[in-house]
Amino acid sequence: MTILDVPAAMFAVCAGIVFIGALVQGTLGIGLGLVSAPVLALVDPAFIPVAILVAILPLTVSMSVRERARIDGRGVGFAIVGRVPGAALGTAAVVVTGTRFLAVLVSISVLAAVAASISTLRFATTGRSLVVAGAVSGFMGTATGIGGPPMAITYQHADPAVMRSTVSVFFTIGSLISLVMLAVAGAIGQRQLLLGTALIPAVIAGFVLSGPITRRLDAERIRILVLTVCAMSAIALLVRELA
Repeated sequence: MTILDVPAAMFAVCAGIVFIGALVQGTLGIGLGLVSAPVLALVDPAFIPVAILVAILPLTVSMSVRERARIDGRGVGFAIVGRVPGAALGTAAVVVTGTRFLAVLVSISVLAAVAASISTLRFATTGRSLVVAGAVSGFMGTATGIGGPPMAITYQHADPAVMRSTVSVFFTIGSLISLVMLAVAGAIGQRQLLLGTALIPAVIAGFVLSGPITRRLDAERIRILVLTVCAMSAIALLVRELA
């Protein structure tokens, strides 16, 4: 038995990892792409990046509504300015280069960002830093489905609710921008859209469960968890591509 040409058992694994990714993102503000992309790519490359970009939309919209009072509108605006050219470059990369090269590049970039974040450096949420983070996130998210680390690291010292709500609005708008650009470039097929749609129930379940967990975590624990998720996912992706 198959689901959209994916063995049913493997699709169940994919749905399970997406559920965990949505739970993590609903709690921390990022995580769905970071947690699920390596596994989804192993099962079927068609999941990346379109299925993640489609599946994440109900999650980011729901999170934006849940914590709408804490959205940093100014930050979203600057980040979207960067997202547009970043998504354009990511679209070009999908069309021109191989997925292996992109995955290795993303892994190295994420690990470098995590290393910088645990150093004595502090990333201020200035207009310039947000434009840069938006551009890098746009490139990474459009090319691989993993666009969270640049924005999360930029907001890691902000109030957790501000980070979750602001990054969610950015992801909602940014994912739509990326999907439109990929569609115009002819990089989206019907099966990719259906795979993303089929993952949405798992995403919604993860979001629902994230609410009670979110209320029990403090800011420093969330920061540590964000950095840990980023590092572990980047290492897993790098090992997969170089193995």
